[in-house]
Amino acid sequence: METALLDCKLKNNLQSIQFWGKITGSTDSYLVAVAYSNEYPFPKKTFFWTTTKASHELKLMKVLDEDYSAHAKTLLNTPFSGDPATPYEIVRPEGWEAPPPKQDENGEPISSEKFREEHKLAYAVSAIDAETSIIPKGAWICDATHQVIRNVTNQGLTHEAAGSLRNYLHFRPPQTERAQEALVKPGLVRHGDFLDNLADDEPKGCWGVHYDPTAKYAVVRSFYYPGSYFCHQIGTGNYVSVYFGDGMPNNNIHFML
Repeated sequence: METALLDCKLKNNLQSIQFWGKITGSTDSYLVAVAYSNEYPFPKKTFFWTTTKASHELKLMKVLDEDYSAHAKTLLNTPFSGDPATPYEIVRPEGWEAPPPKQDENGEPISSEKFREEHKLAYAVSAIDAETSIIPKGAWICDATHQVIRNVTNQGLTHEAAGSLRNYLHFRPPQTERAQEALVKPGLVRHGDFLDNLADDEPKGCWGVHYDPTAKYAVVRSFYYPGSYFCHQIGTGNYVSVYFGDGMPNNNIHFML
């Protein structure tokens, strides 16, 4: 996998790429990587994938249109097989009208791809990442032009701060009105204001935070997506998010808290 990451970085001229996680299937598993590139105002994430049987080469993950995204959403609780070519029948609501076919540069209609597990994987990774990608407060900042950039002077959280969920943020374009307004308002933006805070997530108790036995690391776990872990080396700028699971959310979380 290390070789595949380096090869993918060079072939695609990426600034950085890192291992994102592993989604297990019944016959094989998917290995996923994520690359970051600067875009305004929020960094762009590009995902790559492979299987454990073909881990020497990473492929660019599909970008789904609204139709395929809507169908993939209905399959979130369907286990993965591990075969990206597995076809899925699309069942659409009564009265659904197909959009006009896409055309190539010559005006010729482009036939749409059959919905396969590869498309389901793309949606699942996007959904998991939106819920579980985390940074410690202060790791990224909003600069004078209101672009979100990495804080090169970040020294991490103190021991006391690392034990509070309030000091961890979702690393995604802000979804709450408060964070969205902070990102665009004139003037300086405090580093904890322009991203959504984990402590505000519902239901309460869907996250857990604890210290490791050495008390040198803080670990944050998602109970909505079991297998999602975030680890921060206290007092340093080092941290990582990773996912190891079946790709399905825990829909019973309301009954467990």
